[in-house]
Amino acid sequence: MNFTKNRTVSLKKMMAIAGLIWFVYLIFHLFSVLTFHSGEAAFTGFNVWLQSSVFYPILLGLLLLTLSFHVVTAISRQLSNNISSGDRYKKPYPKAVPRIIAWSGASIILIFIVIHSYQMLSVDAVDLYAEVERIFMSPIMWAIYGLGMLAISTHLHHGLTNVLQTLGISSKQRTGLAFVIVALIMAGFISIPIGVLYA
Repeated sequence: MNFTKNRTVSLKKMMAIAGLIWFVYLIFHLFSVLTFHSGEAAFTGFNVWLQSSVFYPILLGLLLLTLSFHVVTAISRQLSNNISSGDRYKKPYPKAVPRIIAWSGASIILIFIVIHSYQMLSVDAVDLYAEVERIFMSPIMWAIYGLGMLAISTHLHHGLTNVLQTLGISSKQRTGLAFVIVALIMAGFISIPIGVLYA
């Protein structure tokens, strides 16, 4: 019993670390895409530098590894809980959120990451500025991007509130602080398609 409990705690910590790595990358990615507002030269220059960097394949490998671990661990824990808990587990999860909505949101995030990564990695860095403009001239891509941002924001808010709780911040404070952080991040990302639309 203690082994199972310790293993569960260890997996939760490792999932949290994987999530933290993606959060740090999300901030980095935000600052990198915000160079779009500085014009094609700045945006292209940064992305050419990034893709030619020796750390770029290491970064991609780390992101793929941590995402795979996060997804596989979440699914295996969910299936394990269902088997061990039976009908007792059929409750809203997380609190006040139906399980199907929580998992639908996670699925949307995964699909969005796959689509977004394919779009960005399949284009040469020197053509990326024009590709971003082309992508956001499509109403369908606006819908996909908006849905992806909504799913990521809810997942991020949930993760941040857990981290802030661990740091000892009160319930009301951590909810508000997490909301402000997520809102600022999402505003930065949403500014890109808006900038394309009104350029």
